[in-house]
Amino acid sequence: MTRNNLMASWTASLRLGIALLPAALPPVASAEVGAPLATEISDAELEQRLAFIEARLNSQQRSVKYWRNGWTGFYSLSSSGQAVAALAANDTDGQVYWGVGAVKAAGGLAQILLKPPSALNSGASFRALPAQSREQRLAKLQQGEALLKTNADETGQRYTWRRRAVGTIGNLVGGVVIAAFGETGAAVLSTLLGLGVHEATIWTQPADAARDLKDYRNGRWAGQAARSNRWRVVASPGGATLHIRF
Repeated sequence: MTRNNLMASWTASLRLGIALLPAALPPVASAEVGAPLATEISDAELEQRLAFIEARLNSQQRSVKYWRNGWTGFYSLSSSGQAVAALAANDTDGQVYWGVGAVKAAGGLAQILLKPPSALNSGASFRALPAQSREQRLAKLQQGEALLKTNADETGQRYTWRRRAVGTIGNLVGGVVIAAFGETGAAVLSTLLGLGVHEATIWTQPADAARDLKDYRNGRWAGQAARSNRWRVVASPGGATLHIRF
């Protein structure tokens, strides 16, 4: 294989990642703002609702931050490591295999950085809202309810075909590039590994927001604001770690 063919394979993979990136970004969830709260709501109930929402949004923000940091670290190391391996490879087959892998890992990193989950910033946004007067607290409550729903809607996107379609197409085309400029066996391996990592990224994203919205609608704001126990899976360059808090 000539150097020009090698560069052509890398360029094809890079163009594919750029072309698929806009479709991979999930649509911005539109939170439905509920009807204005009745003026008869007591100050005590108002404070309980606000405390519940703040505790849950803060908890979501922490969970998503762990998820984001874990996967950005994984994709960064994966992309840079495979790029170094491609440059150090002694044969064109290895250069193509590692080069395509580096491009796919860079695409995964870009998706997380360009469109992070809304829960990553919703806790801070809610805390920053003014709450001196009763009118401000009522407005803050409505905004908090909208944030809960937005975050819950986003967690449901893991079940949609769109996220899987883009990841599947990207990995399949990457496999075609490797098969065309390298080895067929390496193409199959790269495709299967890429699909597995893509699914792991989706399914390890925290889904607390859906449960939090359900708890709020079921009146759990009148009781304990924070969950008594939590678990999450955090990605790391060497694998994944299960964190449990009681």
